[in-house]
Amino acid sequence: MVNGITGLDALRGSASWVAPNTSQEALQATTDAARFEDALNRATKALEDAKRTVDTSGVDAETEAKRLREACQGFEAMFLDIVFKSMRNTVPENTLFGESNGEKIWRSMLDTEMMQNVAKSGGVGIADMMYDNLIDQVTAQTLAAKGKIDAPK
Repeated sequence: MVNGITGLDALRGSASWVAPNTSQEALQATTDAARFEDALNRATKALEDAKRTVDTSGVDAETEAKRLREACQGFEAMFLDIVFKSMRNTVPENTLFGESNGEKIWRSMLDTEMMQNVAKSGGVGIADMMYDNLIDQVTAQTLAAKGKIDAPK
């Protein structure tokens, strides 16, 4: 407060400098909005054109089901690897001889490979559960891509 006038009162008294900037900012915002809308329309049109030119002749439900199975197994392997490494971190280090960085890296790689093999051989059931929940959706999307049914919502 200076001489009984606060900074806010001083700004209210000098509103003449605010008005030109406000109209200029409004014009700039309108111009920016028009540019954005134009860019959005062009992107939408490009996406629609790309959808029309996609070749779905190579899309096969059996191939997609196989890819889904591999993805589910990969997820289970990654999950089990994280769990296994967390469990291994709870085991105390060898205090007599210690562990070298090379040994830690080797053990980490061994754990990762072991968990990938566990997931491929049946795992703990996470991959199977995910596959069962997703296969209907993937099959519907595959058939929709081939134009045999309407796309799922």
